[in-house]
Amino acid sequence: MPGALAGVRVLDLTWVRAGPWATRWLGAFGADVIKIEWPERLDILRSTRHTTPPDIEPGPNTIGQFTDTNANKRGITLNVRSEKGLAIVKQLVAKCDVVIENFSSRVMQNWGLGYEELCQIRPDIIYVSMAGFGHTGPQHSYTTMGPSAQALSGLTYLSGLPDKPPAGWGWSYLDDTGGMYGAMCTLTALRHRNATG
Repeated sequence: MPGALAGVRVLDLTWVRAGPWATRWLGAFGADVIKIEWPERLDILRSTRHTTPPDIEPGPNTIGQFTDTNANKRGITLNVRSEKGLAIVKQLVAKCDVVIENFSSRVMQNWGLGYEELCQIRPDIIYVSMAGFGHTGPQHSYTTMGPSAQALSGLTYLSGLPDKPPAGWGWSYLDDTGGMYGAMCTLTALRHRNATG
């Protein structure tokens, strides 16, 4: 039985956890997700060797955490910094409903793939940016991950037992939370586009 998002194509320019977690769920709902990786620097989760089953030789395609985070996706490696790689990305944008990324605010702009440029390729494109510090303000060009966002937001300080020092979360809680919000925002945008054109 086709999923609720059957017929929706997503170009996944995400890495590590928050962004891939969002696209993982879009794929679980039936979207056709195309994940792009860079051949010179594969996703960090591919190097988390301790999640390879004990009877398998560790390698970039045996990592349990990467496999779980990127289930329900097709993959391609492209050098987006090359003219040919960028041209292929633009061809894919033209055939996708959604582009989702979780870089700092400067990356997509530097590649010439900001929202305005994407709209020139496909006017009704949905662009989901999961930049940890947003696209404006004094820290917008910084990169971030869940643990640093947890600390900066005060969430780490609030964890633990009374009369004890903060314990931290032990997991990248805001990456998973951010991924779920990214998926929900994408669903909301798809619904809005379907209703308004």
